[in-house]
Formats: sequence, structure tokens, C-alpha cells
Amino acid sequence: MKVADSTSQSYEAKLVEKLRSGDSIAMEEFYNIYRSRLYTLVLEQVDRDHAVAEDLVQETFLAALGSLDKFRGDSQLYTWLRSIALHKINDFYRRKVREPKPQELPPDFDAMKQLEQTGGDEPAPLTVMEFEETRQSVHQALEGLPQDYQEVLVLKYLEEMPVLEISQVMGRSPKSVEGLLSRARKAMRDNLAENNHES
Repeated sequence: MKVADSTSQSYEAKLVEKLRSGDSIAMEEFYNIYRSRLYTLVLEQVDRDHAVAEDLVQETFLAALGSLDKFRGDSQLYTWLRSIALHKINDFYRRKVREPKPQELPPDFDAMKQLEQTGGDEPAPLTVMEFEETRQSVHQALEGLPQDYQEVLVLKYLEEMPVLEISQVMGRSPKSVEGLLSRARKAMRDNLAENNHES
């Protein structure tokens, strides 16, 4: 596994080096490798609005290419891209004019509800009309967390990865991931409570 990880890191380091030099072939490769996973992630967070998802994915890649000097290589490229995408999603919801409309709950309703209830309390039943508010409060609380907290919560609750897989993605031991999850859940609860008091 270590050999595979080393090979992957070596490949990503070379790709980043080419991207920094403005290599157009590397840019196309970069886009082709990560576009599908990012698109799937973003699509689930914007009520499966394909046009919005496409725009946010494009914004993510542009932002990534414009800030390659900030990528230190201490996480996987996809992990870094995902954190940029999460910020773009948050920006989208801040810009969006709230117009609640009766509709079916989106596919990630249960995941969002679970993420809001990371403390283990009984989840309060939500109506369709309240879902948008819940989604925004979750995104706002997430945005206030350190990057590694955001990543571990998104992987666990929104991408529904098991701890072992998360440990591989984040380059941590399973025990370290469990500890990180515990701290991230507590921070998430604190942020949600603080946001609720302010509103």
C-alpha cells in the first residue's frame, strides 16, 4: 500500500509541477482525471442542478489552477480540490436568493440531517420547506471548521465512506481518523449551536 501511495504522490507532484509551468496537456489531464468525481460531489450538494454543478466545477478548476502555489502536497490532489469545491458551494448558497419551493427532498436529505445531528441526539423531523434552511446552516457550520475537519465530515457523512477508506484518502491511520471525526463532530455541534443562537 505504501508503494502505491508513494507512486501516487510522485505522479501528483509531477503533474502539479507541469501545471505550474503552464503545460496545456497537463491541464487537460488534470481536468479529465478529477472532473467526474468532483461533478458527482457538487451535483449532490446543489439539488442535482446540472447547470449549477457544471459552473461550480469549472470555478473549482479555475480556482485550483490559480492557486497551485498554495498546494503543498501534504494531501491528495482530490482532497485539495474537494475543499475548494466546498468553498465554491458555500459561496453559491450565500449568493443564492432564498426562494423556497415545494418539492421532493433531494437525495442527500438523510445525509444532511445526519450531519446536522452529529451529536447523536434524536434528529428533529424536517419538512420540505425547512430543508433549504437546514442545508444552509450545515454548510455555514462546515465552513467555519478547519480544513481537515471539513474533509473528514464530508467523507463520512456526505460521501458515506467507511473509516478505513477515509484513512487511505487522508493518509491517516484508522485510529487517527476516528479521533479526528470525534473532534470534528464536537466542533460541528458547537458551530451549529452558535449559529442557531445568532439567528
